[in-house]
Amino acid sequence: MHIFALVARLSNLRLAAVPQRFLPPAAVALRGLHTTAQLGAEPLKKKKRLDPAILRMREERKKRRIEKGIRQLKKHAKKYKPIEEQEVAPKLQKELGLRHRALPVLDHETCQLREAMQRAWSIYCMRKHQNEAAMLERIVATQEKALEMLKEASEDLYNAAIQTDNGLFPAQFKAIVSTPPIKNYEPPDGKYVDTTKKWRP
Repeated sequence: MHIFALVARLSNLRLAAVPQRFLPPAAVALRGLHTTAQLGAEPLKKKKRLDPAILRMREERKKRRIEKGIRQLKKHAKKYKPIEEQEVAPKLQKELGLRHRALPVLDHETCQLREAMQRAWSIYCMRKHQNEAAMLERIVATQEKALEMLKEASEDLYNAAIQTDNGLFPAQFKAIVSTPPIKNYEPPDGKYVDTTKKWRP
């Protein structure tokens, strides 16, 4: 009775203004109680009972749609991406029979002449390569012999001769490696526009 009397006495007070340590346990429990408005809702509609034939027809239609998608994927599975540069126009494909050219039949003498010319050209190229290789070998051998003789004559001159000659490449470039982009810059050759066509299987 003591607790109910306190609750009745404190019912006229605002609970938010009273510190929690001065409230009885029952008041603290009532303080955490919240109510919500009744939600407006319609009564549940009665579920229509469908004909089993209609359900079966829907399942078959869904199954056929999936099978059609699988067939299309299998059809384009081994199809490579077309290369426009290697494709032949349909008009030219229809005219392949008209554009067929018969190669002339070569006689025996012409074939022998071509073989002899090919053989002579191959021999000429081989000898030219051999002469260039022999010349390079002679130059390297002469250079090594001259360096050995110079080393015997003077060690200082030999060390100076084997140093790297920086004068062989006198060009020097001093420039900024990376620069910020120029605002509103119009390139003289125009802007690059990617015109690659998107291909789908």
